[in-house]
Formats: sequence, C-alpha cells, structure tokens
Amino acid sequence: MVSHTCPICGRRHAVREARAQVAYGRQFTCSPECESERRRRQRNHPVSRPLVVGQRERAPTVWRRLVVYAAKSLHVWVIAATRADLARASAWRRSSDRFG
Repeated sequence: MVSHTCPICGRRHAVREARAQVAYGRQFTCSPECESERRRRQRNHPVSRPLVVGQRERAPTVWRRLVVYAAKSLHVWVIAATRADLARASAWRRSSDRFG
C-alpha cells in the first residue's frame, strides 16, 4: 500500500499500488464525501464557469491549442483519406467498365 494525502481534508490514507501508478502524481481523496466536495470545488472553479458580460476570456493554454490543432488535422486527414478512397473506387469502376 502507498500512502496518499487527501487534497480536501488533509488526512493520510492508504492506496493500492496499482491505483497509485495511474494517479500520475495526483492525490486521491480518502472518502466519497471528500470526492464529492472535490468535484463541487472543481465545478465552481472560476475557469470552468461561463464568462460574465464584460469579463475577458483567458488565452488558451498550449495544451488546449495542441488538442484543437490535433482535432483539425485529424479531420483534414479523414477527409483526404475519404476523397482518395472515392477517387480510387471511381477509377476502378471506370477501368472495369472499359474492359468489362
């Protein structure tokens, strides 16, 4: 067992090694009550709330820009692959009509 500190109440508690390996440096909560409090705090965090009129939007982080770029490039790749498949199918059909 590995010892973790609850980020809500600060108590030390034991966590299985397998679970600690997937924690990636985060600390697990010690109870369901602390977990619900952690989620409530995360929900009410100012970054996760919608913007109020007149409030400036924060600049996107590098990670968010990377995710958006990856999503756009994946979209472009899928469209290109689909078009190539359609072109191949159409060329194959034309060639089979000629010799068929």
